[in-house]
Amino acid sequence: MCELPSTERSPLLYIHSTKSSTSPQTETRSRNANIRSKHKKNSLSVIIFGQVVALALACGNASSSALENQFQIRTPTCLTGLVYFVLSFHIVWLWRQRTKQETKIQTRYNFPFTNLQLYTPWYIYLILSILDVEANYLAMLSFQETKLSSSMLLTSLSVLSTVLLRKMIFGSNISGKGRLLGVILCILGGCICLQGDVHPSQIDTNRDLSYDSRINLHGDLLALVAAFLYGLNDVLAEYFVKNNDRVEYLGMLGFFGFVFSFCLQAPILEGVAVRELVTKFSQSQNDILVSDFFWVSFLLFCFVIMLSFFYVAVSMFLSENDATILNLSLQSCPLWAV
Repeated sequence: MCELPSTERSPLLYIHSTKSSTSPQTETRSRNANIRSKHKKNSLSVIIFGQVVALALACGNASSSALENQFQIRTPTCLTGLVYFVLSFHIVWLWRQRTKQETKIQTRYNFPFTNLQLYTPWYIYLILSILDVEANYLAMLSFQETKLSSSMLLTSLSVLSTVLLRKMIFGSNISGKGRLLGVILCILGGCICLQGDVHPSQIDTNRDLSYDSRINLHGDLLALVAAFLYGLNDVLAEYFVKNNDRVEYLGMLGFFGFVFSFCLQAPILEGVAVRELVTKFSQSQNDILVSDFFWVSFLLFCFVIMLSFFYVAVSMFLSENDATILNLSLQSCPLWAV
């Protein structure tokens, strides 16, 4: 007699069918959880890296401020020129890499009077270097002609110029409520600061408020121009770092920045200040000279190392993130400076 097939389901078949019915939802939840976890880790690493960059900039600014206030060294172009000199050593590493047979590139652009091939024409890097030198010079000059807090707040408006220029160059908008809130707060802080300098308080009637207002306003305008140039430099740096070569960008920026600073701008704008410093140290007593020389050398070393690290870290940051996040991260510099 023929047996009818059993209508009972096999335990193995039941388990398989149960897994297959729930596995898509489980896999989706697991995938979303992994994405959220990875996004949180990436966001945390970006925040930490951004604060490391901000700390390096704050240390460099503190060293520059100490040189100016304690030793009356007011030569911003010469100071930043030393930073560019250190950055220019990237050319040596670039030369060694480009001259190897397996890493040679085929372009029609060469470094002047050499066979070192470049992804971008050298005169483009010259323009970028001039913009960077002038941004640093105007920012340091604004510190001398307005309140430090005002200058730092107004320089924070580089966030606004960064957003506008990224829209023009990359065609990208602000993404995320946090970024939008940060941009709005930077704009409000700069406007309130500018309003306070244009219409100063009438508490102290013995001071010439109209004169102070003109001086502060002049310093504020310098800070505004520096903020625009900082935003422009950051956006251009993001473009060249992501589309060309990071080491080439740093090497060319350092070389042309050093040449422009020491061969053109420093002799014209800071020649008298440099001669006065040389005369001052040469006429000092031996014990004072040794002590001052030690501290000046130490502060100068800190300034050059911190700013050089800052430039390298910024190029690494921009290779993975955008200039808006960079400028928002740098708003914590006053906190680190305190």
